[in-house]
Amino acid sequence: MNFILDENVSFGLVKKLRSDGHNVISIAENPERGLVDDIIFILCRKTKSILITRDYHFTNAIRFPTKDTEGIIYIRHGNLTSNEEIKLGLRQLNIPLP
Repeated sequence: MNFILDENVSFGLVKKLRSDGHNVISIAENPERGLVDDIIFILCRKTKSILITRDYHFTNAIRFPTKDTEGIIYIRHGNLTSNEEIKLGLRQLNIPLP
C-alpha cells in the first residue's frame, strides 16, 4: 500500500510501515516541511495514498473529500507515546502488531 504520513505522526510508524514493505512518503522528511494541507491532499490523490495525520482539518469532508483519496486516518487521541501511536495506526490498518 501507499501511505503519506503527516509530520505530526510518530516517525516510528513510518519505519514500521516501510519495514513491512509499504511505500511511505513522510512529510517530516520533506525538505519543505510544513507543507500546507491542500498540497498534502493533492499529493495523496496523485500517489493514490492513504493519509495518516493528527491534523483535524483533514476531517472536513467538504474541503478534503475522502472519496478522492484512498483514505484518511485521523489520530485523535491525545498524548500518546510513540509506541502507542504506532500500535493504534497498525490496528486501524489491520496490520499485525509487532
